[in-house]
Amino acid sequence: MRGLRRWAAIAAAASLPASMAWAVQPDEPQPQAALEQFRAVVSELRATLLRPGERVPNWNVGGADPDGDLRALGADRHYMLSRGDDGDDVSILTDRPITALAPAAWRVIDSYGSSATPLDRPQLDFTRVSPRYVIAMRSRFERRGGVDCTPGITNALLYEVPGAPAGANDDTIPLMFRAVILALEGQEICLRSDGNAATGYRSRVFLPDGRPLPGLGDEDAVSTIVPAAPVDRLVTWRAPPPAPAPED
Repeated sequence: MRGLRRWAAIAAAASLPASMAWAVQPDEPQPQAALEQFRAVVSELRATLLRPGERVPNWNVGGADPDGDLRALGADRHYMLSRGDDGDDVSILTDRPITALAPAAWRVIDSYGSSATPLDRPQLDFTRVSPRYVIAMRSRFERRGGVDCTPGITNALLYEVPGAPAGANDDTIPLMFRAVILALEGQEICLRSDGNAATGYRSRVFLPDGRPLPGLGDEDAVSTIVPAAPVDRLVTWRAPPPAPAPED
């Protein structure tokens, strides 16, 4: 789902105690107090990410159809590239598993769901959330009027890129990955896109009742259809611009 980096920024800024490092190994037995602490963080993230605004009239009427335009050009030969201030993400319309398109050198740190879950018209999304980490997700979107809706993520992998420089939030990203995935589990969301294949698309995220979710997505990002290429050439990270110096 486009705009994942914004979710990452919110989660990385959240209070994720170092004592919760066990969260990257969720199958291991854990003290009840630690489990409760992690559940509280997940609940807080869900409330933040899914805090809606006021319903927008005609939010689902007349929106662009980026996936339809991409399929018309050939989904096996084209990808959707989303450009933001801090990097580029890629979406791929394919029924292949994440591991078939991720570089072989990338190392899986954590996983969610199963690549074997059957999906109708699935897509893969790769987002670099730091120089060192990439999140890949498998989901499906269904066209409803002028918007695209998804019931949620069915499979996700957190990758570490060997040899990449350390990033400022590397200590929290493994925790963020599992916390954000669980915070959004089972939540249906919709994307309203505007634009066209020539100029690119901008998207907003909504609940199915038309209330926007400003905590998700990145309205400044522009998505364009590009020729297919290796994922590691397309998914990039750029350091955020420095904060302005305080005035004297």
